[in-house]
Amino acid sequence: MGKINVFVLGFLKFIDNVLKPLISYCFSFYYSKIDVPNPLPKCSSDLLLTPGYKLAKKIRNKEITSLQLVTVYIDRIKQIQPLVNCVVQERFDEAIKEAKEVDRILSLLEISEKYSEENAPLLGVPFSCKECIWVKGMSNNSGLVCRKDVLAPEDAKVVIYMKDSGAILTCLTNTSEVCMWLESSNYVTGTTRNPYNLSRIVGGSSGGEGCIVSACGAVWGIGSDIGGSIRMPSFFNGVYGHKPSKNLISNEFQFPQGIGMQEDMLGTGPICRYASDLKVIFKVLCGPKFSEIEKNFEQKIELKNLKFYYVQDLQGNVLVTKPSDDVKKSLERAIKFLETDLGVEVRELKLKKLRSSFQMWTSMMNNGKSSSDSFSTLLNDGKEPVNPYKELVRSIFGFQDKHTLPAISLAITERFPSSRPDHHIELANALREEIKDIIKDDGIIIFPSFPVVAPYHNQALFTNSLDFIYYGILNVMGFPVTQIPMGLNMEGLPTGVQLVANHNMDHLTIKLAEHFENNLTGWIPPF
Repeated sequence: MGKINVFVLGFLKFIDNVLKPLISYCFSFYYSKIDVPNPLPKCSSDLLLTPGYKLAKKIRNKEITSLQLVTVYIDRIKQIQPLVNCVVQERFDEAIKEAKEVDRILSLLEISEKYSEENAPLLGVPFSCKECIWVKGMSNNSGLVCRKDVLAPEDAKVVIYMKDSGAILTCLTNTSEVCMWLESSNYVTGTTRNPYNLSRIVGGSSGGEGCIVSACGAVWGIGSDIGGSIRMPSFFNGVYGHKPSKNLISNEFQFPQGIGMQEDMLGTGPICRYASDLKVIFKVLCGPKFSEIEKNFEQKIELKNLKFYYVQDLQGNVLVTKPSDDVKKSLERAIKFLETDLGVEVRELKLKKLRSSFQMWTSMMNNGKSSSDSFSTLLNDGKEPVNPYKELVRSIFGFQDKHTLPAISLAITERFPSSRPDHHIELANALREEIKDIIKDDGIIIFPSFPVVAPYHNQALFTNSLDFIYYGILNVMGFPVTQIPMGLNMEGLPTGVQLVANHNMDHLTIKLAEHFENNLTGWIPPF
């Protein structure tokens, strides 16, 4: 090994073993006054603690009214919003009117086929939606100051599917600036705080969704994910999130919109408190495409007959943080549970290509180009690219009121040429085939989530800026992935693991998530 490589590795070890712990201590000291677990008030109604599919049945059976349910959730949002700041725009009055209309329809002697259980399975049940996804007439700025007055001209397909199912939208939720950072904070709608501890982040970019679902402000919600943006908030907020197989759920009408290879990486999907709700909302979000995989969900799955594998880490990738003890324990607990409960063998996979995970993700994000200014252009709503160096100076001297430091940093780094993008795209294709050959259509991989539990606000830029790649590499693969909670650590913060299956095998990870929830652990209330 050359002297330069020895020096670089030594410096990286210094960062991991000395600098990062020191930075973490500084942030813990700074936030000590609000570094308190369980800051939220308890729920005032059992309806807030009931799975969505059961609520839908209660409404249809007239055990409760839609108005009653929607009102309870609106009251809960009003209760938690001052604490966590997850909502960026509400439509409470409209939701109440729609709930009254549902109750009127269900009171009729004859109910139109349009509102049957088959056609409207979520009739009268409220939901929330990530702000970057189009909802006609509502905010669509994705945290950009220059888009703060932009309204969506029409509904995204996933929103149409939800409305057609009878679900009632109550609000839109917060994101990171242009949906490209792991903390949901921006200069338009502020910072969202973790319901388990207000000093911690909720993740990004669907952080508002992860927060509101965990805090019982929504039954379930819609997020999007190009580098962990569903799964990371689900992890930090202790709930379930599913990134679907590529091209299964429509990604149309979002800002920003995936282009080229990005479209294959982007996944729109559900965030839920209960694994038992994943299948229900997943089917709705798929729309007509669900027919392509419906037979998979109809067949009886014997989990003990599946093959199970696990990945310990990213195989010595020097750019990312190694899994913490909390994350290791979650992985070990999941493995032990499968081995004892199902009597299966869980084999370790050593995939050496994972060492280049970041390079594979960036090569596809840049659509095979060695460098780009696409993010700088997005920061100005697709017009003349923002000068990130000028914005950096504004931040340093305290004059910044438009762009967050993480967004500026990303705009700077994307301009530096990446090494051999074509090679890394080929490497990604080879890794995908390697994994597919191993798991086939009856295998599941237990994969580590983010390497640490939820960091303090603003800390991740200094200690975890590239750690999203634990999620991002699975966007590159295009596989379905379900993030599941695995309890709380000693500080009362959520932990979890990812469940990965082959393309269009979404039913396997969802089924396994249900098994974990029924037999080991699930969402634990943050109050």
